[in-house]
Amino acid sequence: MAGPTPSSLFLRLTNTWRALVLRSDVDDIVLELLGRFSLEKIYVSGSDRDAHQHLVITLLSQLKSIFDIQRLTLPADNTHVGWYLGFLISWEVALRSVEFVLQTVVEGRETLWEHRSLRERYLADFLLSSLRVLALHPKAPATQRSRDRRERFARIHSLLEQVFDNYPGPNSFSLQVCKEMTNQLHLDPDSLGLPPKLASELPNLTSELYPLPPCLVPASIAAIVPVDGFGNWLVQYLALRDVSQFVVAASIQYAANKETREMRLQSCSARSRNAVLTALDTLRVPPQFSRVEMVATLSAMFRIVLPDTLELSRHDTAGPRVEEFELDALDALFTRLAARQIIHRVSDREMVHNVSQVVRKIILQDNPSGQFVPNKRPGIYAVNCSDCHLVGASQLDLTNISPASNEQAETKIQLSPQTRCLYCQEPISIAREVSTIRHAWELLEPLRPDADTINVERHLPTQFQLRPPRPQTSGFLSPGYNALAMGTERLHEPEAYGPSYPGRTVLPGPTSVDPGASSYPGLVSPQSPSHFPISLPLRHEQSRANMTADCRSKPPDDHDKLDPAFLTDPPPFSHDSPVFKRLQHNTDEAPSIHTPRSVPMATSTEKGKSKWRLKFTTSKKAPVGVSGDSSSLSSTVLEAQKLEEISLAPLLSTQKHHGRGKPSKSINVHLSQSSTLALFWTQLLIHVWDVATSPPTMMRVVLPESTCILATVARTHLAYVIGTRDQKLTLRIVNLVQPTISVVEYRIPSTLWCKSIAIDREENYVVIGFENATVRFFKAKTSEQPREDRLHALLHRDCRGCPSVDTLAFSQDGLALLASTRSSKTGLVQTYSWRFPFHTFQELATCRYSIPLHESEDNGLSAAIFRPGSDGEETLVCITTWTQSGTPVLIQPQDGHRSEIKTDVRHTKLGTRIQCAAFSPSGRDLVMVNDKGYVFQVTNLNSSPMDIRRVAASKELTAKTDSFSMSFMTIADEDYVVVAWADSARATGWVKKIPITGRESYGVPDTPGIHYDSSSYGATTEFLSPPVELAATERIRELPTENGDVIG
Repeated sequence: MAGPTPSSLFLRLTNTWRALVLRSDVDDIVLELLGRFSLEKIYVSGSDRDAHQHLVITLLSQLKSIFDIQRLTLPADNTHVGWYLGFLISWEVALRSVEFVLQTVVEGRETLWEHRSLRERYLADFLLSSLRVLALHPKAPATQRSRDRRERFARIHSLLEQVFDNYPGPNSFSLQVCKEMTNQLHLDPDSLGLPPKLASELPNLTSELYPLPPCLVPASIAAIVPVDGFGNWLVQYLALRDVSQFVVAASIQYAANKETREMRLQSCSARSRNAVLTALDTLRVPPQFSRVEMVATLSAMFRIVLPDTLELSRHDTAGPRVEEFELDALDALFTRLAARQIIHRVSDREMVHNVSQVVRKIILQDNPSGQFVPNKRPGIYAVNCSDCHLVGASQLDLTNISPASNEQAETKIQLSPQTRCLYCQEPISIAREVSTIRHAWELLEPLRPDADTINVERHLPTQFQLRPPRPQTSGFLSPGYNALAMGTERLHEPEAYGPSYPGRTVLPGPTSVDPGASSYPGLVSPQSPSHFPISLPLRHEQSRANMTADCRSKPPDDHDKLDPAFLTDPPPFSHDSPVFKRLQHNTDEAPSIHTPRSVPMATSTEKGKSKWRLKFTTSKKAPVGVSGDSSSLSSTVLEAQKLEEISLAPLLSTQKHHGRGKPSKSINVHLSQSSTLALFWTQLLIHVWDVATSPPTMMRVVLPESTCILATVARTHLAYVIGTRDQKLTLRIVNLVQPTISVVEYRIPSTLWCKSIAIDREENYVVIGFENATVRFFKAKTSEQPREDRLHALLHRDCRGCPSVDTLAFSQDGLALLASTRSSKTGLVQTYSWRFPFHTFQELATCRYSIPLHESEDNGLSAAIFRPGSDGEETLVCITTWTQSGTPVLIQPQDGHRSEIKTDVRHTKLGTRIQCAAFSPSGRDLVMVNDKGYVFQVTNLNSSPMDIRRVAASKELTAKTDSFSMSFMTIADEDYVVVAWADSARATGWVKKIPITGRESYGVPDTPGIHYDSSSYGATTEFLSPPVELAATERIRELPTENGDVIG
């Protein structure tokens, strides 16, 4: 690339680029810089102002260079985030770094007062880069809701206001922009997203930035700012700043790669620069911001690679030019990173890569197909043909030759007389193991790191011991905070599944759906587009809730009550804004919605013995019109727990055209564990509903085209299994967000029957449990050969007669999968766990649970769920059954300690017949539903005693059924327990949302064994008295049977 002589800053940035790009230890580098600064600061005296200023400038310059690289590494919205986690700084480390820097500036007022450039340039540039990364980060902690992120940004906004208070006087444009960013982010964390074109087309550092992509050419840049200048000016300015950063980065990457191809990058960058400066001239900036300084900030960025750019920035002539400090800081960072690479063997990349390659080659030599069975040791054998070919142990297995029947592999194997070499077809009689290869594998396999697990766990919020304190509600929250948080927090985000209507009052519609009406989508196959408009998926997890009752009663034009500081010029809610147009579009095209009403709850169960009959076994006649006893629950609780009715008549209308029995008319219910979606489905039709809205909204109708056996749904994908009479099964995975994506289909060749199904939270795998203790993993987004794990493979080679995999459940953090089986001979329950990326499994031997067989009412396992340990609490496994003697139990896998969950208050007895159970997203609560339909919340799980309280009543059950489901969901930034059930006889479904409020939110101590008055902290529930004592039993001792629990 021919061009002018590069500047000193350009050379430093190029060196830093080479050392920082695509590193997997960014967190450690940032923490090391912060720790080194803290140690240096110890010896800075109060009178040595220059030394303190030099330290702060060095830290800001080095952190800014890191966050600039991080901004360029963020993936586009339509890219799989998991591939980039290893190269991204964690959200928690990034945010704490910003808080650390702001706190340092606030406390250093005495020594930093005179240095205006430190605040107006270096601090502002660092904040712009870091806040941009935080706003666009694709992996905010999974346990943090939108409200939690608002509170964290509110802390930053408060600290920045302290900086303004401690350093009064005029401030630079960049620093004022930082304050405006934190102001909008603490109101809505998703308000500063990229324009749609940039969000989906911007490249990242995993590919070459040159030649400039179409989204960085003048025509696309001009479209960022409309000609009339309307829209959120801050979103437009930040998008132009992103464009400038990518254009400059392309030249730096070109030099760092020592590229020699002619790309005309200099002239292309100049044209993009001119387009950016022209767009800045069109931008409508509020009067308190200087337009000259705004242009000067981006001009200075372009001067790094285009020295002929006009320089408009002001220099502080009262003191020395501080660019020398910045150059020294970048030199020091490069030197330190180079030393770090030497110490860690070039970030361990070469060593780890070589180890992985050696292990992989051994595995491929053992089985050239690449299908390596976990927990199986590979082996290489030399046969006595003329060329002494090497044959893998898996290949010998394929030819029905068993090299060894025990764990100690035999070094010499006698082959049958008819055996021939797999390569030259010569007769062979002996196979001798090459033991050196096996020994190399045994030594290197433990050294191969699980990089995928490390990358995911690094983005969890549990890496710090202390959690941030809750912000004070006085001072920095604007008057319009509550209204925005409840009513308009989704104004800046596209809809993931279809239209929702948070900004207006939901109009009641008919109580039933007419199949002939235009609002009913009809029968839609997985390949056909949805009846409802669907947009692109989101990277950030957003709530799908509607407004609360108070907010729904207000007209949608309450935006004029917002804080004037938040309203831009022109306001984002003007008639020409995209927000207003979308609200208007939603109002005009609202589909008909069912009106919720309170109804008596009835039960419907059906017996069945065939595999084609769904699991509706019963031991007594179902009462008609019986609901759970809710007399002990207060009216406040009953009002907060909304019971919403939906008509399922269209779901059963299809059955009239098919001559099938009762099982095909049974309605199954499934609630997603990672979103607000619900499935109401029969063997012939699947309805996808969004239960976050009030009332629930139908999002999609899918026609299975055969008999549906199992179904599950996540945030983006629907997975279901269809089968035929000859037990030929097919798994189909449908993308609910992008209907143009083809359906992923797997034809399952074996005759094993499917028993359970689950989809992980990242939607990478669909896992199905089969008979004979078999689990198979299917890729959700690409059709690849599924992986099979036989849970009893270490015990015997043939698993025929082994128990079925009754349950499959992923943990709330998505890093663990738990499967359970129950022996039909002994009643022993066994659990097996996988850790991300789910390549290997192990039995949790300490969690074995023996439950007697041949009881009068035995519907088997109902749940086996996993809670990972965090914040000093132990890992827990909860096992529940629908039996007479299988008491719900919590088990610690580390030591086998177990605690029974039971109550002694008879009228609110938990019992042993449990329909379903789930841990809360935080892991602090456990919720279960028993046969009476009572919903119990269990807290203080690691304490003795723990609190068990009944929080709601739903539908009384006579047997474990598939027409009832329960899940934790986050709706409008609040945690809810959502229960849903259906009645086939009435063609009606019900959804009940139970708000769950923790004591820590209200400052009430969480003391075990003490029951608090619900009115003192806002959650009015029934507390069981006296306190429940935990019954700890020996791990090998059978639990006692409760007498009198059987319902006649």
